[in-house]
Amino acid sequence: MKNELVIVIDFGGQYNQLVARRVRECNVYCEIYSYKIDIEKIKEMNPKGIILTGGPNSCYEPDSPTYTRELFELGIPVLGLCYGAQLMSHVLGGEVKAASVREYGKTEVLIDKPESKVFENVSESTICWMSHFDYIAQVAPGFEISAHTADCPVAAAENAEKGLYAIQFHPEVLHTAEGTKMINNFVKNVCGCAGDWKMDAFVDETIHAIREKVGDGKVLCALSGGVDSSVAAYLLKQQGYDVIGVTMQIWQDEDQFTQAESGGCCGLSAVDDARRVADRLEIPYYVMNFKREFKKNVMDYFTAEYLKGRTPNPCIACNRYVKWESLLQRSLEIGADYIATGHYARVEQLSNGRYAIRNSVTAAKDQTYALFNLTQKQLSHTLMPVGDYTKDEIRAIAEDIGLMVAHKKDSQEICFIPDNDYAGFIDRECGEMVPPPGNFVSVDGEILGRHKGITHYTIGQRKGLGIAFGYPVFVTEIRPETNEVVLGSDKDVYTNRLYANQLNFMALPDIEEPVRLKAKIRYSHAGSCCTVRRTGADEICCEFEEPVRAVTPGQAVVLYDGDYVAGGGVITHA
Repeated sequence: MKNELVIVIDFGGQYNQLVARRVRECNVYCEIYSYKIDIEKIKEMNPKGIILTGGPNSCYEPDSPTYTRELFELGIPVLGLCYGAQLMSHVLGGEVKAASVREYGKTEVLIDKPESKVFENVSESTICWMSHFDYIAQVAPGFEISAHTADCPVAAAENAEKGLYAIQFHPEVLHTAEGTKMINNFVKNVCGCAGDWKMDAFVDETIHAIREKVGDGKVLCALSGGVDSSVAAYLLKQQGYDVIGVTMQIWQDEDQFTQAESGGCCGLSAVDDARRVADRLEIPYYVMNFKREFKKNVMDYFTAEYLKGRTPNPCIACNRYVKWESLLQRSLEIGADYIATGHYARVEQLSNGRYAIRNSVTAAKDQTYALFNLTQKQLSHTLMPVGDYTKDEIRAIAEDIGLMVAHKKDSQEICFIPDNDYAGFIDRECGEMVPPPGNFVSVDGEILGRHKGITHYTIGQRKGLGIAFGYPVFVTEIRPETNEVVLGSDKDVYTNRLYANQLNFMALPDIEEPVRLKAKIRYSHAGSCCTVRRTGADEICCEFEEPVRAVTPGQAVVLYDGDYVAGGGVITHA
């Protein structure tokens, strides 16, 4: 494996993981390193090839990420991508300038040197993805131009004798039609890799590498790329834990440019932010792929619930089955003792021996609602260090220790639906399974008009109904069995009772006798007092002292005993 190593040097680009992925898809082993890696370390590894990633800076600015000229004199083939291409040209004596025309998006690239080893079997006119403000105005001595576009005179250049290749576009993304072929050409034709490595070997090596780093008191901290998880890792390190940063790739497909803009906590841009945080904190960092688990337990669950006329909370499912169940299992397998997150909550063991989630010190950021279904085993291996701090305090800590994410905005949307178009997402995922338009009806059964399909609505909804009466109306019920959406007045949205199943208990071992607790029926709900009683083997009924608004099937009801989560379940009906 080590004889077939290709390394990716990260200059702060958003797509370093995708570059490495493309190399591995060529059956060539690949590792990612920061541009801060010492040249002697590279010599020691003796890679077959080196790939330089994109980056957000101008390579000619004094404080921009760079690398020594010696890198290009090792006799090891180097492929520079976007910023990496510009940096190669700049360091070797070429000229890089601000472009008068910014290229962004799918662009026709004309291959001037079809005999190039990198462009073997590539069409002489091919569509590539461009994203750059600067351009190579003059190639470095010894280089010749191998491709151009209408607005970019140097779309690619090479010094074939020395094995140096500069490509202005991004071959790693699927928007570049023949990009995979180009990367394969580089690692096979230029670097001379045999391509006999398999992904199974990568998994084994990664687990082995992590296992060597963990032992007693070791914790895998889930780094989302945001300020909360970043400070969580810092606090744990200060507390004496051996911390390893891990980012979970859970939903990303190939539209990584959209993800960079609106990918929320789990987009590809988050991986880059997390990697920089780990570098700053000087902790090991890994990316783990949980896309299959996420698809099954979150995305498929989300669409299935909407098809049933229910409104799910995908973050709750993600927390239980992916961020805890899958990550914890993987963590224990490699010898770690705990997993940690940046949630505003606290984990405590009570006098009765049970573990429970406790409210954070700040009500403004309390995140206990979305954690109600964590199991006792999961809680016993969980650390949540930011629950003792306010958001302002967390940002202040991040600023004090020089984290670049100190003032990064919090993610608000569902990560895999960045445009918030739930119905559009369901249409794309489910096709003919999506219920067609049907009737709006009154609470008395009178037909009031036509709706667009039940997946467009949720209980309590007023806006976007597409029907007007001259007075406010609200969705009070969704009936998938008859494909009807019931409309009523505001008073019709209130109820004194709800039923729930899929129960999980925390502070309380169970509910055998009626008990008075506080219940939250959605994340933003302040909570209302109710009496909770058993009505079945996996069912409870909550009787509220005051009517609550918009009880929504599919959402969670979370029960609190003081500051502690007593348990909860999924609402079935009012």
